[in-house]
Amino acid sequence: MTNPIVLKKGVIVTGHPRSGTSLACQLVESSGVSFPNDFEGDEYNQAGYYEMAISKEVSKELMNEAMTEENTKKMNQVIERLNEQEGWSGLKLVRVPALFFYRHVAEDLKMVGIFRKPANVKASLFKRGIGEFPVSWTKNANALIAGYENIEESILISYESLLDREPHIEEGFEKIGLDVDASLIDSDQQTQQNSRVMVTEAERSLYERLKELERESCSKTGSRWHKFKT
Repeated sequence: MTNPIVLKKGVIVTGHPRSGTSLACQLVESSGVSFPNDFEGDEYNQAGYYEMAISKEVSKELMNEAMTEENTKKMNQVIERLNEQEGWSGLKLVRVPALFFYRHVAEDLKMVGIFRKPANVKASLFKRGIGEFPVSWTKNANALIAGYENIEESILISYESLLDREPHIEEGFEKIGLDVDASLIDSDQQTQQNSRVMVTEAERSLYERLKELERESCSKTGSRWHKFKT
C-alpha cells in the first residue's frame, strides 16, 4: 500500500476558473513562493497558469474516487515536486474541494481563496467557449468557506478587491506571512465585468457571504481567529 507523502510548506491558491487565481498566484509568487508550472501564458493569462499537469489530473480523480492507490501515487508526484522547491511552494487548484486532500497531509499550510462575481465568471467562461465547469460555482464557493473555517492561516479575497487594490488586501496577505508586490496588479487584466448574465438568488447571497468573510479574514481583529487559540 502506498502512503501519502507529507507536504512540508505549501501555499494553496484556490478558486473557481476565471476568478483571478492566476493573478493571486502572481502576487503570492512575488512574496518568494515557488510555483511549479507546466503551462505557458496566453491571451487569457499572460503571466502563465501556475499549474502542473499532474495536479490538474489528480484533483479531478481525487474528487471522483478519493484516495485510491493510484490517486495516492499521483498525489505523491505532485507533493514531491512541491517539496523540491526551496522554502514555501505554491499549488493552484480550481477544483476547490480537492484542497482538503492536501490539508490532511500538510505539515505547514496556508490558503489563499479567490472568488469573483458569479455573473462575470460565467460570462468569462462563455467567452472561452466553456458552457459549464464540472464543479459548479456554488460548490467551489462553499468549499472556499469550508477551507477558511478549517485552515488556520487562510484568507478569502475577491477578484474585485484585488483589481481595486483595496487596502485590506495587503493586510490580509501580511497576516498569513506573505509580503506581496501589489504593483503587479493591473486592472486592465480584467476581461469581463458588469455582465448581465443571469445568476440565481442563492449565488448572489453566497457571493455576499464571501464578501463578509473577506473582510473578516483580512482583519487582524476578525472574530474568526479566536477559534484557533488554546
